[in-house]
Amino acid sequence: MTHITAVIPLLNEEKLVSELINRVDANLKTINEDYKIILVDDGSSDLTWEVIKRESLVNNRISGIKFSRNYGHHFAITAGINNTDSDWVVVMDGDLQDRPEVIPDLYKKAQEGYDVVFVNRIHRKESRLYLLTQKIFYKILNLLSGLQFNSKQANFSIISRKVVDSHRQFNEQVRFYRSTIKWLGFNESSIEANHGERFFGKPSYTIRRRFKLAFDIIISFSERPLKFAVSLGLFLSFFAILFAIWIFFKAYNSEFSVLGWPSIMFSIFLTAGLNLTILGILGIYMGRIFNQVKERPLFIIEEKLNILD
Repeated sequence: MTHITAVIPLLNEEKLVSELINRVDANLKTINEDYKIILVDDGSSDLTWEVIKRESLVNNRISGIKFSRNYGHHFAITAGINNTDSDWVVVMDGDLQDRPEVIPDLYKKAQEGYDVVFVNRIHRKESRLYLLTQKIFYKILNLLSGLQFNSKQANFSIISRKVVDSHRQFNEQVRFYRSTIKWLGFNESSIEANHGERFFGKPSYTIRRRFKLAFDIIISFSERPLKFAVSLGLFLSFFAILFAIWIFFKAYNSEFSVLGWPSIMFSIFLTAGLNLTILGILGIYMGRIFNQVKERPLFIIEEKLNILD
């Protein structure tokens, strides 16, 4: 069993792998000589895996996992965590915006008695518009999911062995590292650190993928959409009663040229829209249940380097 391992998912990052390894390696050495770096290739279409193989021949502390295709960022994190045997695991993104120089600070904070320590990113390089929309995004996400996500936090964190063991018990088809860790409820803290600049290229996480992830989190970790559907139904029913009373008085005073038309049209559109909305929400939950009960593997690993099964 090693003392500390860094788990890093990668997607089309061939031009920064060597720089990433050098910086992570240098900072893990300051903590303990007993360490490993696990790089997970999430179905890259470039030479990322070839660079990982080359680096693993030079440094036997480098381990690699290659997916058969692209499964997603959080599945790659899961694969890395599932293949660790360390007392402590650092989870970080591979674009160097999560600065490896922060790893010793994470470890030091964890030694104060915390099982989970996240990094709060400060002095971020994104535009003000991006940061504003992100805050709005997280407020909506917190409201609908019932979870409390900090917009300053991403995946950059350190977790203890017992958190790793608990994380491995999850087999949900929808994966989100941060929500799973928070759901576990272990003793948690955070540190602040400057956010780095991307070393090369553009982020693979587009706005569309972020909203899809948020939707998955809401459906997978909360019943609030179902409760919202019930509340909407009650509200519209109450509104329909008020409208029916209004129609009654209008009809009584003969203010409609065609009696019954407004109330019929209103009731048709109201009930149809309400039913479709509620059925849609129920259908989404049923679809997730269907995918879960099929019990397909979360991912397929095509190749491993320096990892014992």
